[in-house]
Amino acid sequence: MGFIDENGYPLINDEQKIRITLSDRASIIISEDMNIFGISKTASFINTVFHNFKLNAKSSVSLYLMQYKLELEQLFSNSPLDSQNQKLAIEQLLSAEKQKILTQISKFNSKKGTGKLYHINDDNITYLLENCDENLYYKRPGLYIRSILEEYCSLPFIERERIYRKEIYDIVECACKEQRVLKIKANYMGKLQTFYVYPYKIVTDPLHTQSYLVCYSRKSEESEQDKIIASFSMTRMQFPTMLIKTFHLNKQEIAHLDFHIASYSPAYLIGKPELIKVKLSEKGKQSYRTRLYSRPEKIQSLSSDNIYVFDCTHHQIINYFLPFGADAEIISPQNLRNLFKEKLSKALTNYQ
Repeated sequence: MGFIDENGYPLINDEQKIRITLSDRASIIISEDMNIFGISKTASFINTVFHNFKLNAKSSVSLYLMQYKLELEQLFSNSPLDSQNQKLAIEQLLSAEKQKILTQISKFNSKKGTGKLYHINDDNITYLLENCDENLYYKRPGLYIRSILEEYCSLPFIERERIYRKEIYDIVECACKEQRVLKIKANYMGKLQTFYVYPYKIVTDPLHTQSYLVCYSRKSEESEQDKIIASFSMTRMQFPTMLIKTFHLNKQEIAHLDFHIASYSPAYLIGKPELIKVKLSEKGKQSYRTRLYSRPEKIQSLSSDNIYVFDCTHHQIINYFLPFGADAEIISPQNLRNLFKEKLSKALTNYQ
């Protein structure tokens, strides 16, 4: 039916501007996500989130309850209950779920915040006026959009990223399923380079803070025999191109990928892992215990009280331990020790 009044007139003005009030927390999260995704216009960000999330959000009450009912009917299809009791059970579960959603929506829309007018694009306007049944639960389209955005902001970043970058995730997941080669441009070693990628699957880091495409990859100027195990951050990935060309990973290649996923962080699959020794001060050991993101796992049997031994790539050690400054000293290998010395010396020159 859409957001139209009793006389059939749209509840959205001709300029397609809708006033949306966002809570302070939601405004902060949206600002942070816009910065991460490189978006400068709030209206553009809001339109993308609404477009990508509306079909799956619980705040789309009509859509969600319809889908939930279908799932319940499937669940009860093999139940020993007769049809009348099945119907009663489904109705009770739907009623409870509906009340839970409406309570959450009420909390979303009761939060104090700042209201602004945002231009809603043609696709979203068409949905709101012609294909949307959420007017059964919202008096104004601005309240509906607000609930979608507040629900988005209540999710952890890894889920918000999947929503905002839905098109990229869809392409990558399709390429994984159909075993199609991807062409990806990425910044590597300080410059933008083109890679041909043989995707395996998207995995999250151990703390579930970021997602990575684990794959085999080669530079555009290299041959297929040169491909190596690699990973690409889904947060930083530019729009990939899915090629017609297909590929096949044999059992040995898949086993090799699974071993690396199980043994190392998906963020640091490029480069050959090796044994690395790091000497930590008392403060350094405390930092190691509390700084969990990208933390390499020490090998207990080879480590001592002050010397921690890791089996990982140089890249992971640099990213994790360089901010430790004087509280972490690379003991071996020598080339990594020299690299730390060079980087810290360059940083010191800024203060001389």
